[in-house]
Amino acid sequence: MPLPDAFPEIPCAKCGTRMHGIRWGDLCPKCASERQARANRLAGRAGLVATVVVALYVWLAVPDDPPIARIYGVIAILATYVLVRRIVSRLAMELLPL
Repeated sequence: MPLPDAFPEIPCAKCGTRMHGIRWGDLCPKCASERQARANRLAGRAGLVATVVVALYVWLAVPDDPPIARIYGVIAILATYVLVRRIVSRLAMELLPL
């Protein structure tokens, strides 16, 4: 239900700055961008670690004989980075403390 303009400004859940246009318990744009930056840093690190693990697996376990196997390995490495980064970013946004 949209809030009418007659309601007072609502405080941010983290910093307490009063703003129009946010709901009770929501973050102000500044706090939301700080939280998104933290989640992106964490997601980048987790994606890098997972990518290194998959790259080591492809390097050590995938045979050289059919060249297409190495191509699929490279695709798996790239997909691992993208998927892990997106999943960890979403989880971090939900689970990081305010």
